[in-house]
Amino acid sequence: MSNKDSKPKNVGDMGMSFEDHLKWVGKNAGAPTARQKQPTQKAPNHPARRPQLQQEHQYSVPQAKEFHPVMEGDWSPQAAEDFSQYTKQQSKQILYTWVMLMQAFGSKFTVHFGDEPDKLFMDFAVGLTNDGFERLKANLYERLDENQEWPPSFTRLTQLADSPTKEMMYQARKKLFHHPEKDPNKLTRVERYIKKYKMNEVRMLSEQYFEQQFNRRFTIWFREVMFDDMDLFEEEEAKKLAESELVPTKHDKRREEEVQNGKAFSTPIGERIKKIIEEKKSYVVIEDINEEDE
Repeated sequence: MSNKDSKPKNVGDMGMSFEDHLKWVGKNAGAPTARQKQPTQKAPNHPARRPQLQQEHQYSVPQAKEFHPVMEGDWSPQAAEDFSQYTKQQSKQILYTWVMLMQAFGSKFTVHFGDEPDKLFMDFAVGLTNDGFERLKANLYERLDENQEWPPSFTRLTQLADSPTKEMMYQARKKLFHHPEKDPNKLTRVERYIKKYKMNEVRMLSEQYFEQQFNRRFTIWFREVMFDDMDLFEEEEAKKLAESELVPTKHDKRREEEVQNGKAFSTPIGERIKKIIEEKKSYVVIEDINEEDE
């Protein structure tokens, strides 16, 4: 397989190219505004939602960096209100993902998802990482080559962002089994994981159904590594946070020095606090007299 094979074969029949479409979008840039007329078709309510595994450390899709401010869309009041709940960069990411899918599936996409992104789709798009967006795009082009689901259901769409492509599986089979790669630096993290921990299982696969069985297991191993990466990232972030809390700031050091030198109450506010403390100490506490004390 090659990059050429992973692209739809009927690109010429799809009208404007993806790059030309983005240029057109950039020329019509602006903030999302509500339209007076309601959309011809509302996006359906989809029951499935992609787990927000990386909401705490999400990243914009790579192409969003080259994307101008959000296109001045002919949005319905509801869509404009939904867009207002996201940052400028998140809105770019939502629109870029939407445009990519529109370019791939055209009018068939609007039939299934409506003529504008809904809140469910926005949450999905914002949750995409760089790698997740690229996997989604590559998986969709592979499906177009095979004429599978035009377009896929929303549930399947969310799964594709967290699934390896067939090209990745092919490269893994080639480098691990058919033409073993000896240089570990030329292996991906998933391939190194399989080579270190799963080769015995790979060798036990049926020769007749090797490709199908390997692909199923590769998807499982791929997600194991992906989730492990998330855990490592969260641990690293927690470690950085803990270290930042332990390291005293310049303000902390200055405050500690003032306390040690008896200057804690040298400011106007400090003097007021000191006065309040002294007044409280001067109060006489009158205890209740019990009958036994009389």
